[in-house]
Amino acid sequence: MYRGFWPTLSIINVRVVAARYGERRARTMLASIKGFWKACRYGDLYMVLAALAAQSINISVGFCQGFSAVLLPQYTHEHPSISYEQSSWIASLGVISNPVGALLGGMMVDALGRRLLLQSIVLPNLIGWLVIAFSETYVFLCVGRFITGFTIGMSTASYIYVAEITTPEKRGVLSALGPGLVSTGIFVVYSLGAFIHWRRVAAICAAVSLLTPFLMYFVPESPLWLASKGQMKEAYNAMFWLRQNNNTAQQELMEFTKDRKLDESMTFKQKLGLFKRRSVLKPFVLLIIFFAFQEMSGIYVILYYAVDFFKSVGTSVNEFTASIIVGGVRVFMGAVGACLINSFRRKTLAAASGLLLGVAMLGAAVCDSLNGPPLIKLACVLLHVSFSMVGFLQLPWIMSGELYPQDIRGVMSGATSCCAYVLIFVNIKTYPQLENLLTSNGTLYLFAICAILGAAYCFLFLPETKGKTLTEIMRQFDDEKKEADPEAGYGKQTSLEGKPVQRRHSAGAAVSLEKSKEFAKQWVQGKSDMSNHRE
Repeated sequence: MYRGFWPTLSIINVRVVAARYGERRARTMLASIKGFWKACRYGDLYMVLAALAAQSINISVGFCQGFSAVLLPQYTHEHPSISYEQSSWIASLGVISNPVGALLGGMMVDALGRRLLLQSIVLPNLIGWLVIAFSETYVFLCVGRFITGFTIGMSTASYIYVAEITTPEKRGVLSALGPGLVSTGIFVVYSLGAFIHWRRVAAICAAVSLLTPFLMYFVPESPLWLASKGQMKEAYNAMFWLRQNNNTAQQELMEFTKDRKLDESMTFKQKLGLFKRRSVLKPFVLLIIFFAFQEMSGIYVILYYAVDFFKSVGTSVNEFTASIIVGGVRVFMGAVGACLINSFRRKTLAAASGLLLGVAMLGAAVCDSLNGPPLIKLACVLLHVSFSMVGFLQLPWIMSGELYPQDIRGVMSGATSCCAYVLIFVNIKTYPQLENLLTSNGTLYLFAICAILGAAYCFLFLPETKGKTLTEIMRQFDDEKKEADPEAGYGKQTSLEGKPVQRRHSAGAAVSLEKSKEFAKQWVQGKSDMSNHRE
């Protein structure tokens, strides 16, 4: 009777322990799922998804920038009669329309909105790639390159959108996704061009151009742009979607709109006066000089003339293989740069990046002068590309969406990008003549010297933006801090005791304790609509 009792009891105990263990494990898994859902719902997931959707346009930018490197070798092989001058026009026509696109985009981004502009970029992008894919003559090929260049110029709206929807802590890494995705597009087009015909590559680029308008359909417009247009209900809905928290959404919109002066109350002369402020002119000059050093460091020459550049430098590796390696290095180092941008100060990162890429290019020049091993020259060029991706390449583009006041951020960002693209065009167009004048070895020395001088400039003059709100960034450029600047969206705030009182938030606006009558009217009108979304 008792002989079979203990085995039965043991089996029951094992089953009870297993059931309790399974229950604890199930509870742990359930808690993990709830925690993940809570993080997705109340964390930064929606903000990250919106930033990724906007930055996806930079994949097409990478296609446009890298396409000439695979087009020129194949096209000159098919048409041996093409001159050196005509080849340089094929490469540079993808850049000459960038300034026009940047100016148009800068004006349209404030009038139409960030989201709609990013969706409309598909039109010139798609048309341009189709013209290239079906071109039968040299002229049509140049026309297609010119049209696709508009995409590059107008794409800077993505940096404005990301700067306005993100928190100060996440703004750096999410903005750095842009150059990283540009590198991804370059790597893809280099890889495709090594194996398939350039017409098919153009057709693939045309298909990918539909990605951004599709993704942007699911994300909201910039809440700050909506609020600046007086659309408070839409602004709240957009902010609620991004933050997934009612209190946070209301607080951030209240902070942004309390001290903001409506554009309708300003005269035309006053609006023109906005462009004469120190907070506009000084960052514009600083960024243009930064861009000048960037272009003369050889970053875009290697990008647009990758295959021909490696052929002229004389590496032992096949030119197409070397270009694919460069594209892969850019993608990897772009990811590294996105991680570093949240760990180091902008000034330190830019200076260190410029110095290292200058030293790497100097090593390639010295190796070329001494007729050293070709692999060492290739390694130095790859180091130059690697170091450029951790600060010197992406920072001026990121900062063009950070340094300007909210009221004219779109226009000034477009103007800055326009000047930068003019510099790129001059650099790309004159490179063949420069190489003939200085030889390939002389151009390497020139690139190295300009990169080192650019590093010194960044260390001495570049403003710091890491971890700062947009308002704090703008305050660095003001001589007078005593009076409020309603157009810039900030001012000197005082409490009852007369001490400054401010709060930090993702838009970078300073919170005033005084409630303006204009804001009160707007808020009361939209308050009933907001209550429907309360948690």
